[in-house]
Amino acid sequence: AGEALGKEWSAREWFVVRKAEVQMSGDGVLLPCIRMGVEAREQILGPSGLEDVPTTKPTHPLVKYAELFTHNFDLIAERKSAVYHLRELAKASVLAKFLMEVGADLDQSWFSLGAEASEACCMEVPQLWNELCHSKIRLQDGRIVNMNDDTTMQRLYGGVQFGLDKFQLSGARQPARMLSAGLAARQFVQPARHLSATLSAG
Repeated sequence: AGEALGKEWSAREWFVVRKAEVQMSGDGVLLPCIRMGVEAREQILGPSGLEDVPTTKPTHPLVKYAELFTHNFDLIAERKSAVYHLRELAKASVLAKFLMEVGADLDQSWFSLGAEASEACCMEVPQLWNELCHSKIRLQDGRIVNMNDDTTMQRLYGGVQFGLDKFQLSGARQPARMLSAGLAARQFVQPARHLSATLSAG
């Protein structure tokens, strides 16, 4: 901990989807199942600003934090509403991607379930960041003599990048012809054989 406080660094962390699949229950309900996590990268100052370093040491404090957060993600989601709703958004995104890729023929009523979208009042993308400054002050005869020395900064930036483009559907083409507006799942007598909706990283 002391080493981490004494070293200046910049890094970013972001939420990702580690694993995603769509399962079908016995009564024909599509269930998106995901496993989320947190990634971390140290950053350095480049020509265009902060850039990711090629590799981040496993001993970096943010890498350790990301590993612990990932390990306890579901527990944290049950206690922090923001993380919970982020996980639900990821599930909805996975299900939407599945329906798009299998070519599901949905009735127009599916697209009018939500309320009419209002015009956005702010089009700026928010930036999540935190900066922590450490400084040692040395006094001599009642005066600070090291005003510009021994100061270190730790900068943390973050956001969300699900990375669903890495996943591909496998073996879901046959049920796509049977999936209609009502999602006629009861035609799947043996869904395990017909529906292989596992999203595997490409």
